[in-house]
Amino acid sequence: MKHINININYPCKTAIKQAVAVLEKGGVIVYPTDTAYGLGVNAFDSKAVARLYKIKLRKDKTPTHIICRDWKMISQICKTNARAKILYSKYFPGPLTIILTRKKVSKVSPLLSGDLSTIGVRIPDCKVTQEISKHFPFPYTTPSANRTGDMTPYCIDDVYRSLGKENVDLFLDAGKLPEKPTSTIVSLVGNNIEILRVGGVPENKILSLQSS
Repeated sequence: MKHINININYPCKTAIKQAVAVLEKGGVIVYPTDTAYGLGVNAFDSKAVARLYKIKLRKDKTPTHIICRDWKMISQICKTNARAKILYSKYFPGPLTIILTRKKVSKVSPLLSGDLSTIGVRIPDCKVTQEISKHFPFPYTTPSANRTGDMTPYCIDDVYRSLGKENVDLFLDAGKLPEKPTSTIVSLVGNNIEILRVGGVPENKILSLQSS
């Protein structure tokens, strides 16, 4: 286990490189986002994803969302549509997760979709995650860094209490995060807009797209 203090607004290049190196080797990182601390592994590495599920005590059929670098990466992984592009343009980066149908040719681990044909994608408004995405060529996971059912982690001590120290290879510690709502989750599969969880983006902002 390695613990690195990091400035959330001006992340050290060395710390980012170490995080990327851990992901490339199939390891697990804890990192700050624009909401809470997240738990990251390479979304293309099924062994790493299985390790994540074991750490979180998450059921195999529970979907897990991923962080993408940009619209190009999202389009390579998912079947996109006009509404997704509108939400991307308005609220990415930001506290929003969009659920889309996963392309059959996608290399994203099927474990992340559970029994579904969909995947949730997100781009946090956070320099740390954006720098990782800039240097890591694949998407990586973004569930909260806690065991299923535990409190949302807004500091590394929260993570330690929930996950312990031995299960994670690298902790990026940005100190205590503001206790903001988690991301709003919106399904855009087919022609419907379905809000699965209300969070940082207000419900009325999403529903205003219903007529578009």
